[in-house]
Amino acid sequence: MNEVLQNIYARRSVRAYSDKKVPEETVREILTAGTYAPTGMNVQPLRFVVVENQERLDHYSAIAKELFIAGVRKDLPQNEPVPESLQGMMRTLSNPDFQLFYHAPLAVFVFAHPSALTPVEDASLAVENIFLYARSLGIGSCWIGFAASLAHSQEFLKECRVPSGHRLVAQIILGYPKGELAEGKRKELQIIHWMK
Repeated sequence: MNEVLQNIYARRSVRAYSDKKVPEETVREILTAGTYAPTGMNVQPLRFVVVENQERLDHYSAIAKELFIAGVRKDLPQNEPVPESLQGMMRTLSNPDFQLFYHAPLAVFVFAHPSALTPVEDASLAVENIFLYARSLGIGSCWIGFAASLAHSQEFLKECRVPSGHRLVAQIILGYPKGELAEGKRKELQIIHWMK
């Protein structure tokens, strides 16, 4: 099988990591792969923050969960209960033992410079490059969507020395997986229409 396809088919979202540290040079190579993704008008606006400190990641997890829960409650009409569809998620996020970053050796926060024309697209393309290259090295990864609420934490932004105007667009974790990765299942390709 084509090596690129093999790597694409083998990639998984990993939520259990060993204690083995990812060498700094390897992290730099992985992030560099991300910078080779296309960006709108070739602005190349992405900037990265790497956090390996586990105490800070525990703290940022708590902040992100609190902000996310507060955001959900704020969007509900006054005195209305949380919809049943969200109750499981809210229970998980309310659990003090649940750490958003799954105790991975490191988290990477992807920011877009104010010059970005297509920040979400740019970051998404970069993250997929990062995930695929990491997988080729035997390193697992996962996008942590709930951590997006850290964009509203001045403490987080200040500690990470994020310049004014930069936008948090992706939050990911990297590390060596604990155990074997399960085989992925995908639905059959569905094409709505093929116009010739």
